[in-house]
Amino acid sequence: MKGLSFFAAITMVGLQAVATAAGARECRVVQGRYAIYANHDRLWVVGSKHLLDVSIDKLDDELDTRGWEKTAAYGTFTICADHIGDPRALSVRDRVQVTDHGHLEFRPHR
Repeated sequence: MKGLSFFAAITMVGLQAVATAAGARECRVVQGRYAIYANHDRLWVVGSKHLLDVSIDKLDDELDTRGWEKTAAYGTFTICADHIGDPRALSVRDRVQVTDHGHLEFRPHR
């Protein structure tokens, strides 16, 4: 039940624009799941159908200690790209950088 309430909470937060100092890059705060899949770091944005190819070294270390094969980090992630538009439309082909993350909960991998 705890996981269900967390999922409901992250989907209700929605997408929020974030100002960036990186010039023309657009940033958005999204709700997502970060996990390692066969040595590839991926972020799934809640509501999307795609995984984003990203790397968060600090989270990789945490997932390694918890067992990366069976653990994922759910929370908020600030993603930046040249043109984001709707973050749910991004795919692994888009160049995306994660600049921040928070409100993490580590749960079993699906």
